[in-house]
Amino acid sequence: MIRSIIIFLFSLQILYSQNISLDSDYSKNWLNHINRKTIDMKGALYEAIPGGNWALIQGSSPFFLIRQYKFLGARSDFQAYYSHQRPISEFYDNAPSAGIVLVEGYSIKGSTITRYSKYVARYNDRVDDWNSKNTVEKDGRLIAKSNASWGTYPVPQPEDINWAEGDYAGELY
Repeated sequence: MIRSIIIFLFSLQILYSQNISLDSDYSKNWLNHINRKTIDMKGALYEAIPGGNWALIQGSSPFFLIRQYKFLGARSDFQAYYSHQRPISEFYDNAPSAGIVLVEGYSIKGSTITRYSKYVARYNDRVDDWNSKNTVEKDGRLIAKSNASWGTYPVPQPEDINWAEGDYAGELY
């Protein structure tokens, strides 16, 4: 019982310390900074709509054609978490047509946007563990086993973002 309470409090502390709620001052400042601005992601134009989501208004994206990035919250005035959905079949042959929600981090410095789409080692370890039980590799491709446990696939969370490895994503206008 005490162990459960300690784990619960530790989990709460992690969420609180990351301050990623939509009601946090960081999120409010992020929203004020980007509201109704255009995000040029290498030719794909998105508009930051009220509420923080980025909606595709023109073009095609080199990061796959994602119609909308959903705002999850900010971790600082200039760093925020977004999610979007992609077909799981992009990652695994023989996968169902269902989508997977991916989480990414974005930061703004001046007008430059940096994208953080890589994950920390502990998340990658969870994916590797899932892969070892649910896939086989053939010709460099991962093929899902017919009995793959998609319900246990480790969906990334905001705390899984690797903020040490970002790539240029575009410009904010």
